[in-house]
Amino acid sequence: MQVNSITKSQYNSPVYKGKIDIIPGDLSYEPVKYLRKSYNALAEIIKDKPFNFYIRQNHKDKTVSVIAQKEKDYLKNRGIRTEGVFSASEDLYKEAAIGAACTYEDLSYNTSNSLVKKIKNLFCKTQFKFKLNKRSNA
Repeated sequence: MQVNSITKSQYNSPVYKGKIDIIPGDLSYEPVKYLRKSYNALAEIIKDKPFNFYIRQNHKDKTVSVIAQKEKDYLKNRGIRTEGVFSASEDLYKEAAIGAACTYEDLSYNTSNSLVKKIKNLFCKTQFKFKLNKRSNA
């Protein structure tokens, strides 16, 4: 068996393939019926995203949640987590998924943007301290 070599562009730009994960044994008949109808639309939304959709039914409130979160964060119950909630008797998977995905992307952009600001501030402070130390030593 021959293995194709990986080109430089494929190596440098990873392709994310989000997945749809249903919490095992958690959906009743009616939500599953609606999920089957809208599965292709959900797969299209998540195909190039760095996070997954988790679908969970809350039997007490009779609602279904579409959760957008990275797999490693979901398993450890931390990180950015957005959720679209709707009634279990409605077919709103696509709308909830779009809402959860957009909110997730906004939150991830804002946190990365604030990280960039923090790093810039750190460099500005260290540069200022370096200039002060240089003047005092002269």
